[in-house]
Amino acid sequence: YRELLAPAIPQIWKTEIEDLRVDLGAWMREVVRKDQQWKPIHFEYSFGLPLQEGRDSRSTEKEAVILDGVRLCGVIDLVEKNEEQESLRVTDHKTGKTPWPRPGFVGKGEVLQPLLYALAAEKLLEVSVTSGRLYYCTQRGAFSHYDIEISGEALQEIGQVTQSIDQAIEAGFLPAAPRRDACRYCDFRAICGPYEELRVTRKHAGPLVPLEELRRMK
Repeated sequence: YRELLAPAIPQIWKTEIEDLRVDLGAWMREVVRKDQQWKPIHFEYSFGLPLQEGRDSRSTEKEAVILDGVRLCGVIDLVEKNEEQESLRVTDHKTGKTPWPRPGFVGKGEVLQPLLYALAAEKLLEVSVTSGRLYYCTQRGAFSHYDIEISGEALQEIGQVTQSIDQAIEAGFLPAAPRRDACRYCDFRAICGPYEELRVTRKHAGPLVPLEELRRMK
């Protein structure tokens, strides 16, 4: 890849490659030390998408239909099996910093992959899934992980999120209403402009009540 990309500054290339090497080594040690009871069974398991090279061999073009009609497609990074409990867990790998506050179930409506992907895997693989998790598998994320258990409360929370989204789509009301400081690191700021947060504060807040309710969810 170095020969293909011809990096302009070789030292930067070398430093980044060494960072990757350190991350991978530390990540593997963490997996061996903490996850001995979990056996990896699927990698890059895709569903509802065209089959591609490099995806898990059991990937399917069939959508996952969950939560009384929510149609879902995606790619699950990792599915593991606990052979003692005959159950699965799904993992979504992250390379950024860990979120704060720590998400409990849906993280103010912004952290949906653990629960949605867990329900999708349970539906498609027909095996009980105990949890979904976010795994921050780099030095930057301190190799930490957030496990979200599949429970009655968790299902209620994710159900409220999907219902709110359905209602917004049905009403055709999809406003640009960022939460405080959300625009600071947004990749699409050039589209909305630099003053979207300020502009929203001058609008009538009544129609945004359902959105604010989501943002209070843990």
